Amino acid sequence: MIGKMIAMAVDLATMPARLTWRSARAVSMSPAQFQRFTAELRQASDEAARELQAVIAGVDAEMNQKAGHLSGEQKAQAAGLALQAAEQHLSMAAVNLLRALWLSSHASQELAQPRSGVIIEHES
Repeated sequence: MIGKMIAMAVDLATMPARLTWRSARAVSMSPAQFQRFTAELRQASDEAARELQAVIAGVDAEMNQKAGHLSGEQKAQAAGLALQAAEQHLSMAAVNLLRALWLSSHASQELAQPRSGVIIEHES
């Protein structure tokens, strides 16, 4: 899941550069290449829309099953609790994402030994 979030963040961060490159490339394309390019964009857009619709439909079905019988006031209370839980989860997810990024960026670096510390050597 974290890998997917990082990949999405990288995709979002590089989107302006990719769109600029594609726009520049589109200007120099032949008509056949441009049609292929627009077909690929349409296909990617349709796929993203289908995935989003599937998620929304799943949430809708789940909530109709779990909370369809609740009154408006009960739904409002449950919405408040759900928002609190989401905030806590997102806060912790953000912290965990930062931890994962720090760990992965420092994984190849060897931690420096403090100069003033005592180094204990074991004889074998």
